[in-house]
Formats: sequence, structure tokens, C-alpha cells
Amino acid sequence: MKTLKALLVLAFVGLAGTASAQFANSGSSASGSSIWTTVNTDGYNRVYVGYSGVKGKIDIDEADDMKFPGFSVGYLRGIGLTQKVPLYLEVGGEIDFNRYSESEEGLDYKETLLGLKIPVSLVYRLNINENFSISPLFGFDFRLNLMGKGKYEYDGESEDWNLFDDDEMGGEAYKRFQAGWHIGVGFDYKALHFGVDYGTSFNEISEKVKLATTSVTVGYNF
Repeated sequence: MKTLKALLVLAFVGLAGTASAQFANSGSSASGSSIWTTVNTDGYNRVYVGYSGVKGKIDIDEADDMKFPGFSVGYLRGIGLTQKVPLYLEVGGEIDFNRYSESEEGLDYKETLLGLKIPVSLVYRLNINENFSISPLFGFDFRLNLMGKGKYEYDGESEDWNLFDDDEMGGEAYKRFQAGWHIGVGFDYKALHFGVDYGTSFNEISEKVKLATTSVTVGYNF
């Protein structure tokens, strides 16, 4: 995970540096054939699906993190911010479904989460040629946890409870709302999109537990 974060940061910094250099040189381009002529000021739409790996990072000594693999489906709108520089504001909505499971000595324990995430990102789109582009991004996301269920099964018996109910959770209910940050990079070939990003929440979902999310998505631009 540290390697992934490092690669994303290096990609973002490197491409942003390239963008700055091209921006500085664009004013002296007499031919008008620079990268800025490929800016799509109308913006774009994207639908996508992907893998959403959530990790509950527990800030307690010797406590193992909780891994919630899952999937996501979402929509994004890219809004062009200038007519010369390929800088966009991306906003959208995403549904995430994730599940943690653990089995030990006949006891099966599961936690299921369903959430609505609203990402807001600043994107720089570096057009390599007319068909291919690379887009580093950085932004914030807001998450509303719609549903959370805990369940255990043991010796033919089972019990489930609402993770957001304070009574059923013994006064330690999960939080409904979270906010966080993310960094990533996207690759577009014609109308096809591939992206990867990583981020963490600012606030805890429960005491001493914050969420970190790694997302890998494929989508279609129109």
C-alpha cells in the first residue's frame, strides 16, 4: 500500500510539473499547435464500475486492520475550468458495497457496509495525442453510510444487528457521515477510461478506526 501511495504521489507531481512547463511555454507558441488546442471546454461525462478495497485502520496496539473488499458503480461530470489549460473539476456520485468477513473455530463473523460517496476532484488532463491522455487528480470526498449490518453464525445459530444503532452497538454505533481526501491518476484511450486512486477519511467511523480506500475503476466517457 505504501508503494501504491508513493507511485500516485510521484505521478501527480511529475505530471503537474510537466503541465507547468508546458503552460509556461504555451504563450510563446506561434503555431498554436501545442497541447492546449486539444482542450475540451464542453467537459465530459463518465460512467464506471470498479473494485473498492476499504481498510478499517485501527489505532490500537496489536489490533489487526479490518479489510472490506467490495465494488463500486458511479457517475462523474468533468467541467472545464479554462479555455486554454486542460484543467477540470470532477463531481459525481458513487455507490460502494463492501464486506468484512472472518472465520475462526466454527464462528463466522461479517460486517457489511453500503455507502454513497460524493467525490470532488481537481483534474489536469495531459493529452499525449488525440486518442490518449493521462490525468492526475487530487480532491475530497464525502461519504454517507446508508446501511451497515453485523452478523455472526455459530453452531447453527445466528444473530445480526445494525451497526449504526447505538443501542444494538452498546453505545459505540458507527458514524453515518465521513469526509476524506484522495489522490489518483486516470488513463483515457478514446472513450475508454482506467483509473486508480487512494485516500483516507478525516474522521473516524468508530472509536479509533478510520477508513482507507483503494479504488481501481474502468469506465466509459461520453
